[in-house]
Amino acid sequence: MKARLARSLHLVHRWLGIGAGLLVLGWFVSGLVMLYVPFPKLTAEERLPRLAPIPAEAVRISPAQAAALCPGEPRSLRLTTLDARPVFHFQGKGGACSVWADSGLPVGPVSAEAAHDTARRFLGTASISEAESIQRDQWTVYASHNAHRPLYRVAANDAAGTELYISSRSGEVLVDTTRFERGWSWIGTVLHWVYFTPLRDNNDLWRQIVLCLSFAALLTATTGLWLGIQRLRLKKRYPRGHVTPYRGIKRWHHLLGLTAGGFACTWLLSGWLSQHPFGLLEVSSPPPGAARRLTGGPLQASADLALLHRQLARLPDTREAEWQRFGSRNYLELRAPGNKLRVDEHAEITPPFSAETLAEAVHALEDAPVARAELIHAPDLYYYGHRSALILPAARIRFADSQDTTYYMDPASGRILLRLDDANRRHRWIFNALHRFDFPPIGGLRPLWDIIVTTLCLLGAALATSGCILGWRRINSRHHPHP
Repeated sequence: MKARLARSLHLVHRWLGIGAGLLVLGWFVSGLVMLYVPFPKLTAEERLPRLAPIPAEAVRISPAQAAALCPGEPRSLRLTTLDARPVFHFQGKGGACSVWADSGLPVGPVSAEAAHDTARRFLGTASISEAESIQRDQWTVYASHNAHRPLYRVAANDAAGTELYISSRSGEVLVDTTRFERGWSWIGTVLHWVYFTPLRDNNDLWRQIVLCLSFAALLTATTGLWLGIQRLRLKKRYPRGHVTPYRGIKRWHHLLGLTAGGFACTWLLSGWLSQHPFGLLEVSSPPPGAARRLTGGPLQASADLALLHRQLARLPDTREAEWQRFGSRNYLELRAPGNKLRVDEHAEITPPFSAETLAEAVHALEDAPVARAELIHAPDLYYYGHRSALILPAARIRFADSQDTTYYMDPASGRILLRLDDANRRHRWIFNALHRFDFPPIGGLRPLWDIIVTTLCLLGAALATSGCILGWRRINSRHHPHP
């Protein structure tokens, strides 16, 4: 019975490995690339310096007048510049809508010529291609771009091979990519997340494919690890004192499997669970309507144009202003390169909210008393990050309930940064810790974390490579049997 089981597992491992070996190799290599080359995006640090300062004297339309020209209730409202002219950008159920702040006329639909001019000013060069209209491509698969489709793609004739994607609704530059980012992202993010454009058009199909592929890879790794342990002899060794019965590439495959097999299994398991099969490892969200309850109602566009002028005067180099709401009061966040300022409905600079004020507001979302409210000035076990800059200090508010529900909030805006309960803590330790090796204190120690993760990925890639070689030899031997 035991021999039959071992034979069955051996066949499962062999034939699944032939099919999944290249996939696992690709995942290890792409995971390593992702450590250093993220998916292309346009960051605020790249975008703000390329915007012209908002000419306050040219703003002749109030936010309320501009909002009346856009359909639906706005969920976000920004004032920035386009072609050195002030423009209001709205986002809501009706999609993206933009209105010139100096004339009150709608911005969109944006023409190809206008998109070309925007790209030329953004890049500071006239050597660019004509604007090409597209619905989506490999670098614009995110749903956040849906409100701006179709998009315009403009390529620059520069050494970096820069390409820009511009909204046809607002005229804004949404994404910038370079040849370096695109090339490495094909090997990194696209391969790792199976992020191919046709699949991302159908999210359910994409998820099912990822679940099936990752489960096949997981089964390959677990059967291989079990077989590898069964064939290992540390006491009663094989001839010549060897701990493995294999020779050549099989020997390396066996030893690499014993070295990196455990890591490969936990890594593939956590990756499979990230897609929440059968409802496993699902994360929770704030209660329904939490954002509306914190803000105290919908975003309100002010009709006071004089107030807006006074607010903009608080930061003369303002490149972007965004309206926010908290506790039934409106605020305006002014942004300039390397600087940020928040003013209230009286154009007065507002200090950050205290932890107690935020605790009082978020208490309405949970049916439990607040156990502790405090400001934290450094990351903790659950609020942390490798690449993205954390908002610090942050308010940490713990509730006295059975799940020790905890909120992390931005003292400047009152926005929820993170909500923790038992489900989210499980996700942190089963996915983040196992898949990203975010174990304390290693997760916060750079470059030690980089060295450890790089080494593990290379070992996993070597294990998968040896499996691919064995699989190729097996297939080749069946097609070309020895005489």
